[in-house]
Amino acid sequence: MLRFMASVNAPDLKRADARRNRRRLLDAAIELVLEAGAEPSRDAVAKRAGVGIGTLYRHFPDREGLLRAVVLDVLDRTIEQGESACEESRSGGEALRRYAHVAIDTGLGVVSILRPLLDTPSWPDRQAAARQLLDRLIGAARSDGTIDADVTATDIALATIRFCRPLVIGLDPAAERATAHRQLDVYLDGLMSRPSGTP
Repeated sequence: MLRFMASVNAPDLKRADARRNRRRLLDAAIELVLEAGAEPSRDAVAKRAGVGIGTLYRHFPDREGLLRAVVLDVLDRTIEQGESACEESRSGGEALRRYAHVAIDTGLGVVSILRPLLDTPSWPDRQAAARQLLDRLIGAARSDGTIDADVTATDIALATIRFCRPLVIGLDPAAERATAHRQLDVYLDGLMSRPSGTP
Protein backbone atom coordinates (compact mmCIF):
# COMPACT_ATOMS: atom_id res chain seq x y z
CA MET A 1 0.00 0.00 0.00
CA LEU A 2 2.78 2.43 0.94
CA ARG A 3 4.65 1.53 -2.23
CA PHE A 4 1.52 2.25 -4.28
CA MET A 5 1.01 5.64 -2.59
CA ALA A 6 4.64 6.56 -3.17
CA SER A 7 4.34 5.76 -6.87
CA VAL A 8 1.16 7.84 -7.15
CA ASN A 9 2.72 10.84 -5.43
CA ALA A 10 6.05 10.69 -7.27
CA PRO A 11 4.88 12.65 -10.38
CA ASP A 12 3.31 15.33 -8.17
CA LEU A 13 6.52 15.66 -6.18
CA LYS A 14 8.56 15.98 -9.37
CA ARG A 15 6.26 18.67 -10.71
CA ALA A 16 6.39 20.58 -7.42
CA ASP A 17 10.19 20.32 -7.39
CA ALA A 18 10.32 21.54 -11.00
CA ARG A 19 8.10 24.54 -10.13
CA ARG A 20 10.34 25.40 -7.18
CA ASN A 21 13.47 25.20 -9.32
CA ARG A 22 11.92 27.37 -12.02
CA ARG A 23 10.95 29.98 -9.42
CA ARG A 24 14.45 29.93 -7.95
CA LEU A 25 16.00 30.37 -11.39
CA LEU A 26 13.75 33.31 -12.23
CA ASP A 27 14.40 34.98 -8.87
CA ALA A 28 18.14 34.48 -9.27
CA ALA A 29 18.11 35.94 -12.78
CA ILE A 30 16.10 38.98 -11.64
CA GLU A 31 18.52 39.62 -8.77
CA LEU A 32 21.56 39.35 -11.03
CA VAL A 33 20.12 41.61 -13.73
CA LEU A 34 19.33 44.28 -11.15
CA GLU A 35 22.76 43.96 -9.54
CA ALA A 36 24.72 44.13 -12.80
CA GLY A 37 22.37 46.21 -14.92
CA ALA A 38 22.94 43.71 -17.72
CA GLU A 39 22.27 40.16 -18.87
CA PRO A 40 23.81 37.63 -16.45
CA SER A 41 25.60 34.48 -17.55
CA ARG A 42 23.58 31.30 -17.28
CA ASP A 43 26.27 29.79 -15.05
CA ALA A 44 25.83 32.70 -12.65
CA VAL A 45 22.04 32.25 -12.65
CA ALA A 46 22.30 28.52 -11.89
CA LYS A 47 24.85 29.16 -9.13
CA ARG A 48 22.73 31.90 -7.51
CA ALA A 49 19.66 29.65 -7.69
CA GLY A 50 21.56 26.76 -6.10
CA VAL A 51 20.88 24.33 -8.94
CA GLY A 52 22.99 22.63 -11.57
CA ILE A 53 23.42 24.11 -15.03
CA GLY A 54 21.53 21.12 -16.44
CA THR A 55 18.46 22.14 -14.43
CA LEU A 56 18.61 25.62 -15.93
CA TYR A 57 18.82 24.22 -19.47
CA ARG A 58 15.87 21.91 -18.85
CA HIS A 59 13.71 24.90 -17.94
CA PHE A 60 15.23 27.41 -20.35
CA PRO A 61 17.01 25.67 -23.27
CA ASP A 62 18.19 28.92 -24.85
CA ARG A 63 19.16 32.46 -23.92
CA GLU A 64 16.07 34.06 -25.44
CA GLY A 65 13.79 31.73 -23.49
CA LEU A 66 15.38 32.65 -20.17
CA LEU A 67 15.39 36.41 -20.77
CA ARG A 68 11.83 36.43 -22.07
CA ALA A 69 10.63 34.33 -19.12
CA VAL A 70 12.25 36.79 -16.71
CA VAL A 71 10.57 39.79 -18.35
CA LEU A 72 7.14 38.15 -18.48
CA ASP A 73 7.40 36.93 -14.89
CA VAL A 74 8.16 40.44 -13.63
CA LEU A 75 5.37 41.95 -15.72
CA ASP A 76 2.84 39.36 -14.57
CA ARG A 77 3.67 39.80 -10.89
CA THR A 78 3.66 43.59 -11.12
CA ILE A 79 0.28 43.59 -12.86
CA GLU A 80 -1.16 41.08 -10.38
CA GLN A 81 0.00 43.08 -7.37
CA GLY A 82 -1.15 46.31 -9.00
CA GLU A 83 -4.63 44.82 -9.35
CA SER A 84 -4.50 43.90 -5.66
CA ALA A 85 -3.54 47.49 -4.85
CA CYS A 86 -6.64 48.70 -6.72
CA GLU A 87 -8.90 46.30 -4.84
CA GLU A 88 -7.44 46.73 -1.36
CA SER A 89 -6.50 50.42 -1.13
CA ARG A 90 -8.75 52.96 0.54
CA SER A 91 -8.23 55.63 -2.12
CA GLY A 92 -6.98 56.11 -5.65
CA GLY A 93 -3.91 57.93 -4.41
CA GLU A 94 -3.02 55.10 -2.04
CA ALA A 95 -3.47 52.53 -4.82
CA LEU A 96 -1.25 54.51 -7.19
CA ARG A 97 1.48 54.87 -4.56
CA ARG A 98 1.27 51.21 -3.62
CA TYR A 99 1.53 50.12 -7.25
CA ALA A 100 4.64 52.24 -7.84
CA HIS A 101 6.36 50.78 -4.78
CA VAL A 102 5.35 47.26 -5.77
CA ALA A 103 7.02 47.80 -9.14
CA ILE A 104 10.35 48.39 -7.40
CA ASP A 105 9.98 45.28 -5.24
CA THR A 106 8.99 42.97 -8.10
CA GLY A 107 12.01 44.09 -10.12
CA LEU A 108 10.26 45.93 -12.94
CA GLY A 109 13.60 47.51 -13.79
CA VAL A 110 14.68 44.32 -15.55
CA VAL A 111 12.20 45.00 -18.35
CA SER A 112 13.97 48.12 -19.60
CA ILE A 113 17.36 46.38 -19.25
CA LEU A 114 16.48 43.14 -21.05
CA ARG A 115 14.03 44.39 -23.69
CA PRO A 116 16.75 45.56 -26.11
CA LEU A 117 18.44 42.16 -25.84
CA LEU A 118 15.41 40.16 -26.94
CA ASP A 119 14.94 39.01 -30.51
CA THR A 120 11.19 39.60 -30.27
CA PRO A 121 10.66 42.31 -27.62
CA SER A 122 6.88 42.30 -27.77
CA TRP A 123 4.19 41.01 -25.42
CA PRO A 124 0.95 42.73 -26.49
CA ASP A 125 -1.27 40.94 -23.97
CA ARG A 126 0.84 42.12 -21.03
CA GLN A 127 1.17 45.61 -22.49
CA ALA A 128 -2.61 45.85 -22.80
CA ALA A 129 -3.11 44.58 -19.23
CA ALA A 130 -0.53 47.03 -17.87
CA ARG A 131 -2.14 49.91 -19.76
CA GLN A 132 -5.59 49.02 -18.45
CA LEU A 133 -4.21 48.83 -14.91
CA LEU A 134 -2.48 52.21 -15.19
CA ASP A 135 -5.58 53.82 -16.67
CA ARG A 136 -7.60 52.42 -13.77
CA LEU A 137 -5.09 53.71 -11.20
CA ILE A 138 -4.91 57.15 -12.82
CA GLY A 139 -8.69 57.36 -13.07
CA ALA A 140 -9.14 56.50 -9.39
CA ALA A 141 -6.47 59.00 -8.30
CA ARG A 142 -8.04 61.73 -10.43
CA SER A 143 -11.53 61.05 -9.13
CA ASP A 144 -10.49 61.45 -5.51
CA GLY A 145 -8.50 64.60 -6.29
CA THR A 146 -5.08 63.10 -5.60
CA ILE A 147 -3.65 64.08 -8.99
CA ASP A 148 -4.54 66.58 -11.67
CA ALA A 149 -6.21 65.68 -14.94
CA ASP A 150 -3.01 66.45 -16.85
CA VAL A 151 -1.10 63.57 -15.21
CA THR A 152 -1.13 60.67 -17.65
CA ALA A 153 -0.53 56.94 -17.46
CA THR A 154 2.63 57.50 -19.51
CA ASP A 155 3.93 59.97 -16.90
CA ILE A 156 3.48 57.40 -14.14
CA ALA A 157 4.83 54.51 -16.22
CA LEU A 158 8.04 56.31 -17.23
CA ALA A 159 8.67 57.68 -13.74
CA THR A 160 8.12 54.27 -12.18
CA ILE A 161 10.51 52.61 -14.62
CA ARG A 162 13.17 55.21 -13.83
CA PHE A 163 12.88 54.55 -10.09
CA CYS A 164 12.99 50.79 -10.71
CA ARG A 165 16.08 50.81 -12.90
CA PRO A 166 19.27 50.10 -10.91
CA LEU A 167 22.12 52.61 -10.84
CA VAL A 168 24.85 49.93 -11.00
CA ILE A 169 27.42 51.97 -9.09
CA GLY A 170 28.32 49.36 -6.51
CA LEU A 171 25.64 50.11 -3.92
CA ASP A 172 24.31 47.32 -1.71
CA PRO A 173 21.13 46.11 -3.49
CA ALA A 174 18.98 46.46 -0.36
CA ALA A 175 20.30 49.98 0.31
CA GLU A 176 19.72 50.98 -3.31
CA ARG A 177 16.17 49.64 -3.19
CA ALA A 178 15.47 51.54 0.04
CA THR A 179 16.79 54.73 -1.57
CA ALA A 180 14.58 54.16 -4.63
CA HIS A 181 11.54 53.81 -2.35
CA ARG A 182 12.38 57.05 -0.52
CA GLN A 183 12.95 58.98 -3.75
CA LEU A 184 9.74 57.60 -5.22
CA ASP A 185 7.81 58.90 -2.22
CA VAL A 186 9.35 62.34 -2.67
CA TYR A 187 8.29 62.33 -6.33
CA LEU A 188 4.76 61.16 -5.53
CA ASP A 189 4.40 63.63 -2.67
CA GLY A 190 5.30 66.44 -5.05
CA LEU A 191 2.98 65.17 -7.76
CA MET A 192 0.07 64.77 -5.38
CA SER A 193 0.48 68.14 -3.68
CA ARG A 194 0.56 70.33 -6.82
CA PRO A 195 -2.06 73.05 -6.96
CA SER A 196 -4.62 72.29 -9.65
CA GLY A 197 -3.43 73.33 -13.09
CA THR A 198 0.28 73.61 -12.15
CA PRO A 199 2.42 72.42 -15.09
